[in-house]
Amino acid sequence: MNRFVQTALALAAVGTAANAGTGDNEWLELDSEINGLASKLEPSQDGTGWAALIRAVYTHSSDDISTGGGADTSGFNFNDVDLAFWGSQGPYMWRVSTDIDSNEAGVASSAEFTLEDAYVSWDCGGYFRAQMGQFKPRITHSNSVDPEHLVFIDRSVIGSAGDYWDNGVGVSGTWEQLNWYAAILNGSNGHTSDHTYVARVEWNLGSGAGMYEGAMGSSDALNGTIGFTFLADDTLDGADDLDGDGDTDNIAYILDFAGSMSQIGFGGEIASLDNDFQATTDEDFSNLTTPLVLADDSTPWSVFGSYLLNPEWEFAVRYEDLDNNEVNGGAAGEDNTVLSVAANWYRGNSAGKWQAQWSDFDGETVDGSVFEVGYAIGASR
Repeated sequence: MNRFVQTALALAAVGTAANAGTGDNEWLELDSEINGLASKLEPSQDGTGWAALIRAVYTHSSDDISTGGGADTSGFNFNDVDLAFWGSQGPYMWRVSTDIDSNEAGVASSAEFTLEDAYVSWDCGGYFRAQMGQFKPRITHSNSVDPEHLVFIDRSVIGSAGDYWDNGVGVSGTWEQLNWYAAILNGSNGHTSDHTYVARVEWNLGSGAGMYEGAMGSSDALNGTIGFTFLADDTLDGADDLDGDGDTDNIAYILDFAGSMSQIGFGGEIASLDNDFQATTDEDFSNLTTPLVLADDSTPWSVFGSYLLNPEWEFAVRYEDLDNNEVNGGAAGEDNTVLSVAANWYRGNSAGKWQAQWSDFDGETVDGSVFEVGYAIGASR
């Protein structure tokens, strides 16, 4: 898709949104107590139920960041085809979910279903909840938001790097405005000795950010969440001593915030990665054939803001700096920055939404832009 066509589409979208108008803003005068419950608490999974989610995306790029110097990117993929089932038996609750793993949708034998959640959980005397099995660790707000509630098609780079599931045991609890989470996971070496450890605390302002990204469902009051995460990976061996000091240092600290107020949504995150800690984006991130790298001994960060023009239209901008210009003690890296602009056209509570996203990647040797447009319908829980 050439630059003229992209510009025409953008002008048409903005024109339609402007004609919609903001009215008298009665749609924004929500009951704050109801909103607080809706945004702070996850949907109840008592009893037996199921959910399905489809996110289909068209991706276009003629630049090296996507093509790798080969043919232009122009095609359709599924970012999510999720099926989830849950239920309870006595004091125990269970959940099983799968996703179609298809980064090359339509290619023979490329699609296969991947297990995501498969765990049992139970309440421990009302003090905390425990779970055992396979689940996604809560690392940041951006890695934890359900995909149907993302204001961008793609998670942030840090959030995408944490978009994974692993086997282990976890506990979580709430005390007034404080939420806390801890998990011990198998990590990269499977069910052998040494593990990955994750500990996180969150402080809620108002009713908290909930499991949403952007301003949809906001109220006139400030609702936000500030989180801090400690992550240690003991599963890597001496071969992963990237700085050559004789130790494998794999610790990450992450500080993040997210929230909304009136028609404004906002969020950001910053991570401090140890000398031997590396991570990459997942396969769905802009459908890049080569993932972006969060380099060792770096401090990547991102910030975003969104504006809810009316109940149908929301626009968002995000800037990310990967701080990966020095890798392994000074070798030249890509020094990537990513600027993303997104538009959401909501089609009602049960009719899903259209999304468009343009991302510009700036690197030392590989750069360019990627344009995505897609539809999301259904729910993952």
